[in-house]
Amino acid sequence: MRAGQLGHELRNLVHTALLAFQTLKQGQAAINGSTGMVLGRTLMGLRDAIDSGLSDVRLTAGIQRRELVRVSFFINEIVVVANLHAEYREVRLQVAPVDDALSIHADPQLLSSAVMNLLNNAFKFTRRRGRVALRAYERDQHLLIEVEDQCVGFAEARLDPFAVFVERRGQDRSGLGLGLSIARKAVWAHGGDISVRNMPDVGCVFTIDIPLKMDQLPAPQRAT
Repeated sequence: MRAGQLGHELRNLVHTALLAFQTLKQGQAAINGSTGMVLGRTLMGLRDAIDSGLSDVRLTAGIQRRELVRVSFFINEIVVVANLHAEYREVRLQVAPVDDALSIHADPQLLSSAVMNLLNNAFKFTRRRGRVALRAYERDQHLLIEVEDQCVGFAEARLDPFAVFVERRGQDRSGLGLGLSIARKAVWAHGGDISVRNMPDVGCVFTIDIPLKMDQLPAPQRAT
């Protein structure tokens, strides 16, 4: 089912990108205008759909490739891509400084997918010209990565916040709706979890919490 959803999403994104490219090629619009924005946003969507699909496949197969990751470098790499998303969504990204000494043994691709899925949801639901904040820090031998948005929060706190967040898609129907599920599975694979703090009429803060000590992490599984 997910393979079919992914194929459908990729086809729609490629179709939109081709239409925008054709318009630009014919000289009917400027590259820095609305058509260029559509093309850029669509290409970013393609990248995200492929990244989420690959992460889902690896998580389902139990494949991890852990290495020592310097968190400041990891966050800086994410910010390069996230800034493009923020620009296309007309949202401001605010990034807090990260301690250069902070490191974690992790699968950088899976962890990056988790953080980017949280950021993408934040950009999607934050009001235009709003703010999304990204923070990463250590507390009690745990790495905490926070994504704070201005999506006005959600009313039904009793429900699964991940399901509620998907239901609040509202005017924006783009994406597979699987991002938060994949993010949570990627964090679980690192022996951690994701929590959410709801701020009604303001937004949400999603927090990734992963233990830094190797003896607290589950053993990585390898493909045979």
